[in-house]
Amino acid sequence: MILAKREGKVFQTLKGHTYDALKIYKEYLERNFDVVDDFCNRWQIPTEKFIRNTFFTIYLHDIGKITEEFQNNIKIGKRSNKHPHPLYVLPIINNIEFDYLLDIPIEVFAILSHHTQLYDNLYADYQQYKKGTFLIEEIKNFIKNSKDAYYSLGFSKFFEFEELEINKIPKDAKPLELHKLRRKYWIETNNYIKSLSFDEKIKIKSIFSFMFSILQLCDDFASLNFSEYAKDKEGTFDDVLENSKIYVPTLNIENPISFILKDYEPYKFQKELYNSKNKFVMLFAPCGRGKTEGALLWALNALKNFKRNKIILAMPTQVTSNAMYDRLIKIFGEENVGLFHGKSFIKLKDSKEVGDEEDLEEIMDENFKGNVFFKPITITTIDHVICSFVHGFSQADFALGNIQSSVIIFDEVHYYEKYTLEHLLTLFDILRKMDIPHLLMSGTLPSFLINCLEGYEIVVDEDGLNYKPFKLECSENHLIWKEDGEWKVNEDIINEIIENYKKGLSQAIILNTVERAKEFYKAIRDKVPAILYHSQFAYKDRVKKEAEIFNLEEMRKILNKPYVIVATQVIEISLDISVDIMYSELSPPDALGQRAGRLHRKGKNWKENGKEYKLKIFFPYKHLPYNKELIEKTINYIKSYGKPLTYRDIKNFVDDVYKDYNLDTPSDLKLSFDEAILFGRHWTDIATEDEEGKFFRVRDEKFIKIDVVPQVYFDRLGEDALKTEYLAKIPLYLIMNELKTGELSHFQQFEKRIGRKSRKYWICSFKYTYEIGFDYKEEEEFEDIL
Repeated sequence: MILAKREGKVFQTLKGHTYDALKIYKEYLERNFDVVDDFCNRWQIPTEKFIRNTFFTIYLHDIGKITEEFQNNIKIGKRSNKHPHPLYVLPIINNIEFDYLLDIPIEVFAILSHHTQLYDNLYADYQQYKKGTFLIEEIKNFIKNSKDAYYSLGFSKFFEFEELEINKIPKDAKPLELHKLRRKYWIETNNYIKSLSFDEKIKIKSIFSFMFSILQLCDDFASLNFSEYAKDKEGTFDDVLENSKIYVPTLNIENPISFILKDYEPYKFQKELYNSKNKFVMLFAPCGRGKTEGALLWALNALKNFKRNKIILAMPTQVTSNAMYDRLIKIFGEENVGLFHGKSFIKLKDSKEVGDEEDLEEIMDENFKGNVFFKPITITTIDHVICSFVHGFSQADFALGNIQSSVIIFDEVHYYEKYTLEHLLTLFDILRKMDIPHLLMSGTLPSFLINCLEGYEIVVDEDGLNYKPFKLECSENHLIWKEDGEWKVNEDIINEIIENYKKGLSQAIILNTVERAKEFYKAIRDKVPAILYHSQFAYKDRVKKEAEIFNLEEMRKILNKPYVIVATQVIEISLDISVDIMYSELSPPDALGQRAGRLHRKGKNWKENGKEYKLKIFFPYKHLPYNKELIEKTINYIKSYGKPLTYRDIKNFVDDVYKDYNLDTPSDLKLSFDEAILFGRHWTDIATEDEEGKFFRVRDEKFIKIDVVPQVYFDRLGEDALKTEYLAKIPLYLIMNELKTGELSHFQQFEKRIGRKSRKYWICSFKYTYEIGFDYKEEEEFEDIL
């Protein structure tokens, strides 16, 4: 009896695990045959051959466990990296007559990487491995019995079985011989890939990742099912999977319009989106007009029109991802909606009542599903989508394989700074070459962006663009400035805010840097009830503040109770609120348009409900964090827009300021993608676990931030304060400035050992409170946008 899995005192045979994995594959084909067939047709590969070769890849993926060493170790509960069973597959499959799908053996590489993602040096250090002794007769019998699996599990409806011809299998797997064989596969494959055009490389990447994702789906969830089954049992079992449907979720919405919009009549642009037959679409609609609902209507129809099975929403930030997740689980249900970003585990944990270790395991499982786009709908960040294309995390190939059968919605594509926008344009080009349907949403859709994108249908909310929800007024005065080293605030505006609050008006004051926001808040907090919101709070405090702000917004809607919020640019896309008056430091027009999306949302006229809704702009004390030339251009044009504005006016404002704006594409995303077609760097060299750039960066890091633990939390909680939820991001130069003086007066390093490894944390002793965040007692010029 050949064993493959062990959970405590419970074992599963290799046959049992393999059959369970194949049951999931069979279910996948039953539910997604059209998806697989369409994928094969667009890459001009035989559907039957793809299905057959994926069957054998799944069937053979654990055949390297048929060694004396593995069987002895599993019986005594010993794990050993000295006997890598994926690598032991090489000399076996090298002696099988196998009709590969492509000119390179992607099936072999899928098996080799089903525990560790492919990279240049995977299994290269052969001296650490020990010899494995093959059980030759058992291997031959296992291969021969693939025919029984084919018939008994019902695969005959999908492809015609072909016997695998076995040549002589070696007695053992010797490390040096394994090394030579592995090196041969790597060199020949690398040389072949280098000879291809970029479009041909994209084909290799797409087909490999799609096949690999199916293998991973079947292997991972067959293993998960056995782990659940084995609880409170003893003994040895064959296949135990009874309900494979739960591992192949699908989304079936009969009437998308009534499902999404309920009793509301769709706007004209929403109907256009729903009826669109285009794979590549741009949507231009103002804030508060139902862009997301329209995009979902397009996506649900696109699943049917283009034979896809997943929807991915790529958001600008973690905060917007969390908000969209909360929104969509109410529509589609938790079982159909996943979430992933660098801190999604915390969000998922906060969304559920965690009582014991089993609850934590469930949340880890949910986080993993979000990571690989397992569910029918997944909300994530653009960072995670891009990292899927460059081996930017440990499951990138699994995720990219699922992207192959997805449609993607990108929210607020105009929002990003130049560096990231160039990456996105490069990504969109790759997506078009992969024939992956996607929709780009924007509240301003600048002409420079339209000019960079060809082949997209443009859908415009013409009705919404004619509304005038607010009046823009501009002053050359400052909201806050420094004079003789001391902060000064505009007392006239402070008094105006107080009077407006007494009148029952909700107000937002937006400053361009965290320090200016903190100082303005200090000047007003004792005069009206106010809340401060910026990006440098510890994550748990930021989530708590968001909940507090959402509660204030609900109280405004229900009880007409006013509130005052002081914030930075983080408000531009992070918070779904609507104020009556907005005071803002001048910023580029696209950013002003985003801020204005939090002013009189869904309003049609700037004079309504007995109120006058105004966006009051003030010249900033200094231009940072924005480009000086961009701020000067905005100043030159803004006087022409001092009037009641439509969103069409805002687009024209954006086009005026950005008329000479040039984007350099392709970005270095293309080079990183090219390097990671199959191999490339290890994912830990590409990005951190939080998907912050190392070798490859999604965001511009000229204003680099670093995670620190507030001293107040470390003193109170000890090592528990090292958890992600207690980390806050601050500018790196704060530490660098102190290092230059030769003395770290506000920072100390703490090293925590985790098993054989250790991790270093910065503990920051600047005063920290939930109300303010860190109080540096000085202006920090180099603030990031978020």
